[in-house]
Amino acid sequence: MGPGQGSGLGPDTGSALGLGLGLALVACVLYGVATLLQAAGSRRAEGLGAFLQPLVVVGLVADGGAFLVSLVAYASAPLFLVQTIVAASVVIAVLGAPRVLPGVHLRRRDAGGALVVLAGLVAVAGSAGREEPRAPGGSFVAVLIVLAVALAVVAVLAYRRGPAWLLALLAGLGFSLVAIGARTAVTDGSLLGAVLHPVAAVVVLGGAVGVVGNIRALERGSVAVAAATVSVVEVVVPSVIGVLVLGDGVRPGWGPVLVGAVVVALAGCVVLAASPAGRATA
Repeated sequence: MGPGQGSGLGPDTGSALGLGLGLALVACVLYGVATLLQAAGSRRAEGLGAFLQPLVVVGLVADGGAFLVSLVAYASAPLFLVQTIVAASVVIAVLGAPRVLPGVHLRRRDAGGALVVLAGLVAVAGSAGREEPRAPGGSFVAVLIVLAVALAVVAVLAYRRGPAWLLALLAGLGFSLVAIGARTAVTDGSLLGAVLHPVAAVVVLGGAVGVVGNIRALERGSVAVAAATVSVVEVVVPSVIGVLVLGDGVRPGWGPVLVGAVVVALAGCVVLAASPAGRATA
């Protein structure tokens, strides 16, 4: 079988998908390692002093690197593929926790949860089909900006007394806007072009809401509920927009497989987030 035959992917599309898949995996690993470093470093100091810990600083740098890598991945692969893989960074954090955090142990169900996530990711990757990227009009970008501003306002109002589930929902929506905004941007390829693009405001506001809302949700409620809410929202919302609006392709007949695979992968992530190792790295 020649290149691209039988898979629905041409050589160019297949190579771009492979690049996006590889970059998403790199981002996933970096996010997982960053979580472990920050968890280990934050145990050595309290409050703002934790940000002076070398491990925390390195972890924040790794977070930034993962974010930049994911931005490139968004341009090369369907959002449902990138988002699901990035959400699986919890696997690395949970499996690595016993090695860096004293007193943390894995359960049998944690190993099972990791296998479930990996199985779901394989099916998600197999579901990716030929992309027909569409550049949405200026009205779509304008809608994204309005949504980002509205989301930031709601997050500010909910910060002090909002329930954990609402803050987690806002965080998930914020991260969703980051993914959708990055995928939507069409620039000249230069850093200045990316910074000055109107969608940059969406990425910045969405990222701020995502980070702050997630931290606040973890402070006010269950780690498992917060992690589950954020993971589900930041995978499902961009995935739907990617397929319906941005031209992300699914293999013919693989729609049900994709939905089932995403559900399975997210279920595994929830199990891991609720584990002692997951709570320890939160």
